[in-house]
Amino acid sequence: MTQSAGQNETVVLLVEDDRDDFFLTQDVLQCVPNHKYSVVWAGSYERAAFELLERPYDVALVDYRIGERTGLEFISEAQRRFPDTPMILLTGVIDPHIDRAAEEAGAADFLEKGAITPELLDRSIRYAIKHARRRAILDAVLSNSAAGIVALDRSGAPVLWNKQALRALAVDCDAAGSVASAVVSSGLTKIGSSGRLPAQFSAPSGEVYETSIGTVPSHGEVIVFHDITHRIRAEELLRKSVAEAEAANMAKSSFLATMSHELRTPMNGILGMARVLSNTPLDHEQGAYLDTIRVSGESLLGIINDVLDLSKIESGHMEIEDVEYRVGDLAQEVTTLLAPTARAKGIDLAAFVDPQLASTMRGDPLRVRQILTNLIGNAIKFTEDGGVSLWIDRVESDGLPRLRIRVSDTGIGIPENKRERLFKRFSQVDTSTTRTHGGTGLGLALCREFVSLMNGQIDCESALGHGSTFVVTLPLVEVGAAADRARARQLTGWRLALIGREGPLANVVRSYAASSGATMDLLACGPNVLNRLGPTSTTAIIIDCSAGQSNRDEMVRMIAAGPSMQSVPFFVIADTVADAGGIDIEPDLLLSRPFGQQSFERICNRLRRRSSTTGARPAVVAKAIPPRHLRVLFAEDNEPNQRVAKAILRGAGYSIDVAANGHKAIELVGQKPYDVVLMDVNMPSMDGLEATQLIRQTDAGRVLPIIGLTASVMDGDRQRCLEAGMNDHLAKPIDWDTLIALLNRMESEVYGAQALAS
Repeated sequence: MTQSAGQNETVVLLVEDDRDDFFLTQDVLQCVPNHKYSVVWAGSYERAAFELLERPYDVALVDYRIGERTGLEFISEAQRRFPDTPMILLTGVIDPHIDRAAEEAGAADFLEKGAITPELLDRSIRYAIKHARRRAILDAVLSNSAAGIVALDRSGAPVLWNKQALRALAVDCDAAGSVASAVVSSGLTKIGSSGRLPAQFSAPSGEVYETSIGTVPSHGEVIVFHDITHRIRAEELLRKSVAEAEAANMAKSSFLATMSHELRTPMNGILGMARVLSNTPLDHEQGAYLDTIRVSGESLLGIINDVLDLSKIESGHMEIEDVEYRVGDLAQEVTTLLAPTARAKGIDLAAFVDPQLASTMRGDPLRVRQILTNLIGNAIKFTEDGGVSLWIDRVESDGLPRLRIRVSDTGIGIPENKRERLFKRFSQVDTSTTRTHGGTGLGLALCREFVSLMNGQIDCESALGHGSTFVVTLPLVEVGAAADRARARQLTGWRLALIGREGPLANVVRSYAASSGATMDLLACGPNVLNRLGPTSTTAIIIDCSAGQSNRDEMVRMIAAGPSMQSVPFFVIADTVADAGGIDIEPDLLLSRPFGQQSFERICNRLRRRSSTTGARPAVVAKAIPPRHLRVLFAEDNEPNQRVAKAILRGAGYSIDVAANGHKAIELVGQKPYDVVLMDVNMPSMDGLEATQLIRQTDAGRVLPIIGLTASVMDGDRQRCLEAGMNDHLAKPIDWDTLIALLNRMESEVYGAQALAS
């Protein structure tokens, strides 16, 4: 409808060669109630075509006869040139065939002149205009659709399609730009087989299409062709990329395994030979050189391990264990390992493990140990005065128990605006090339990755110049919690007097005392310490050897000789036995540094017995190494590692033979009755895996314990060793203390059982 003089008006083109019929039709339209029609007369075929070119019309009423030509011809041509103008055929000839011919020509309706009324003509015009608008919308949708669309009638003949469908079907338009229904139907037949369209097909132009068919109830079907060429190519590229990534990952894993072996094998020789050399007579300067070699080697090994761990995390090969472990033992191991570093800097190191926390729990002890080592090592590195303390306890979060680990220091602190760098890989708060503390920046990044893999959280609280506290919370699964906590408050009524200074050690002792029901007083070292202690039968004295060392020995003797102190037990905290100097004290009253759970349990055990006996400290006498009966075969191709193994194991009292490859190992097993074989996995000529499989096929080797040794620490190494027939697997560089402890247990099991049987 067009707008005219502020009201709705329908502009009609009447194509009629009879003037009287024009006025008659105009009069009929003027009789339509509540609507205005404006009629323009075109008395010839040519005039009608000119009018359609000049202006848009809402509808055209076309007479069946226009001079020498027919209205059907005009409608057919006009629909091609002016498809937005609906056409209605008017005729005075009564012929049933005209209705179908009008529809085929593109007419929206067909009316008999003698039966036209205002209402009938108005309804027909409104229907034609509405139908034309819907068709225009449909044409726009079809033209702008990315998919090819073909509509079929109930007989299966195409009645509607778009250019995208013609492209998919490889159908070309004729010279007039039109396509016959039969041509579209032929295109459908070409891509189908047995009368069915494929779900996917390739067009001659190279595009790939996906076919979907929808049903139009009572009318037919709609076929949609989706161009999926880009998707297919993208999927192919993705498959290729995935294959390349998997190949690269396999190459990376192989490279890491090779590099691990090549790096860790010589490290085993360096650290092992340093251990052997430390047991020989050395002067002070040589000892210092050896310590430098050892510390440098251990630092390099730590970097190698960090890089390998990071690579395993990136490749998704890092596995988290779920086994039982004792968190108190882990804390003791890590703090003991790092104690010499703290002692060299003159700072305290102490650890508190809440007695109310179950000693045994489930989790991954290796990753927890790495987290503790990294956090405590970092804290020591950045602390120059004061000390570092470790706190492990139990908290609740969202109704679930959590293991909380806190590492606090009195170091330099971290500016708030630089804390975002803390857990980034290869990043440090101080990025200058002249930074004092150095490091790779991997430790905290690995801590975050480990914590995340264990479904925990890690955070940092810090103030510049006032130290830092790193907090880790992990899921907690306790084992035997009730039995462990029954002894938590075992010092109720006791008073602990710590003679020392305020700091991490004092805080840890104070917390142990409070958790066990005792109280603690901190007393400065001095001549009037007895007066401040006061006589009491429930007081225990703890002397920190790092405080007041100049008069420490005199103070210990004074306390021991005091009349009121005869029944008061006292303990001395020392770095080593030698550090205790000339103090004569029972060994179980000498507490080793760093102070932790084991030291406090020793205090508790002593106080429960209420023993105040003080005897002379026995002289330290070197113990002779007892001869061992266990016969060891060490299969290793690396000569430095052979020398290290022979020196260390023979020094521990074991008889050891060496095989340079798998062939020699098989030969020796057949010649001598060995009790255990230490088998290197990577050897020339014949590797340890193949040698183990062949040994297992012999009578002598069927039940012989075989322990695999490999410098490769990639996932699956242990499984490959077990599948080859080995009993266990140890990584290089070899932890000789762990290996000797394992051999000692085997010695006890094998020869202890024989002794009992005899």
